[in-house]
Amino acid sequence: MPDLNRCDEKQSDNIHSTELNVYLECGVVALLILLIDLATPLGIANGILYVIVVLISLRSPEKRFTLIIAVICTLLVGIGYLGSPSSEIPLYQVFANRFLALFVIWLTAILALKQRDKTAALHQARLKYLQSVKEIEMREEKLRVLKATMRTVQDITGNFLNNLHFFKLEIEKNNTLTPESAAKLDELIHDTSQRLNKLGDLEEIREKKMAGDMIGIEYEHSLINEATIQRVEPNENITKEE
Repeated sequence: MPDLNRCDEKQSDNIHSTELNVYLECGVVALLILLIDLATPLGIANGILYVIVVLISLRSPEKRFTLIIAVICTLLVGIGYLGSPSSEIPLYQVFANRFLALFVIWLTAILALKQRDKTAALHQARLKYLQSVKEIEMREEKLRVLKATMRTVQDITGNFLNNLHFFKLEIEKNNTLTPESAAKLDELIHDTSQRLNKLGDLEEIREKKMAGDMIGIEYEHSLINEATIQRVEPNENITKEE
């Protein structure tokens, strides 16, 4: 949690730093353009240069900041008209240049904001797509691990049931188990229980190949008597009759 808080604080500081830089750049560039406009005679379309300030304002995360800049630039165009030296150019050309500057400023601001909204919408759509892909991959991974786990459980229980078959034959023949067979049965049950418990207590999933090129789960297990794992020898009486 402290790390997340630090990351949020750093991100917030970066945003504030970016905003301050944008404010400063917009102010300096607008002031320079105004000084140029005031130093040149009427009739020169210096107001179009305020488009630069509008484009710089797009770096701000606040959408309304660009609109505020467009309004300020509009006022600066008017101030430039009032403070610029007079010239011999007809008045209608002076007004035409000023209106052209205002038109370009607002057209740039509106189109830039629309493009910004489209870019933001595309970015959100891309994030949603990536999130959905990630969720699908996670579901597929969970399903794959589940299948591998079930195959491993099936392998453990299948081995246990196969070995029980020989105890069944002995019980059917003698109606009981010899002490040796009973001990082997207890060992088989204990080992099977241990294998299932260790499979359930795994903290890391490691896959392994099983029979038929199937994928299972690798787990630690204690080895018991090989005869108990693979096959329990039937009673001699059963062997003779068979």
